Amino acid sequence: MPNRNLPRITVITPSLNQADFLERAICSVLDQGYENLEYIVMDGGSCDNSAEIIRLYEEDLTYWQSAPDEGPADAINQAIQRATGDIIAVLNADDLYLPGTLDSVADKFMHSDAPAWVVGHCLRIGEMDEQLGQLIIERPKNLSGFLTQDAGHIPASASFYSRSLVDAYGWFDPQLKFAWGYEHHCRLIAQGLRPAIIPALVTAHREHARSKTAQNTLRCGAEFIDAAARYADRLAFEHRNALWTGIDERRRIYDLARTEMATNPSRRNLWKQLLRQPWWLGNDRYRQTLMHGVTHPASPAYQHTDMPAARRAA
Repeated sequence: MPNRNLPRITVITPSLNQADFLERAICSVLDQGYENLEYIVMDGGSCDNSAEIIRLYEEDLTYWQSAPDEGPADAINQAIQRATGDIIAVLNADDLYLPGTLDSVADKFMHSDAPAWVVGHCLRIGEMDEQLGQLIIERPKNLSGFLTQDAGHIPASASFYSRSLVDAYGWFDPQLKFAWGYEHHCRLIAQGLRPAIIPALVTAHREHARSKTAQNTLRCGAEFIDAAARYADRLAFEHRNALWTGIDERRRIYDLARTEMATNPSRRNLWKQLLRQPWWLGNDRYRQTLMHGVTHPASPAYQHTDMPAARRAA
């Protein structure tokens, strides 16, 4: 029997062709041992053996399906329609919860001054679970900084929301295939909300070459830019002008990346590595360095030299 003294937590895992990682994600949720858990897995009709993996754990799942959807945001929204939890969380199929995460989240929400939105820090891991470092989340100070991404990105898998907040401020935008989590956070911050931070690592955020974002770096980055542009009119004039300037620079950088990735194989991987974390372009130093490449493109002879790509980028 669930412990009714604990808030009910609904964890939603959207997945599509993530069989290599899905079982680890599922086990990281079930192994929490949280006593009032509702776990929903939404597979988008994978053509690998994802459905077979999910069936191994179906007795421990509240609900699961494997059927075509319109993308991760649509799958999550379908799950929210079924959800009965006091707290809503999304764990991507290639990410993991670290031990004790759900207990820490529940404790945060059970305080007398309980927040409506909680975020924890992330452990960065690679394809084989190797540790790559940490992603320390900063509490956004204002909308301007978050739209320009100076304050960094908040991964969806490290975020936890009260059900009342999700219902009050809207679900995830199904038209977005990559930036649905970022746009949702922009929306919350634009309404004056700020997350409470759990000062601990709660999620392992996986970075690997086969991820949807890594394989679609240009589309992903463009969506982040367009999502930020939606909220430009919420800013004071001087901040709005700075945002539009940054957006223009980022779009020109993506144009350069698109051209070089199509015509220069030696720089394709370099761009993929850089653009895999689109919030880097919110950093003035990175952006200005890349803008120099826009205004001073390398000569063809220099581009096609046998010098390793890493040295050419230095």
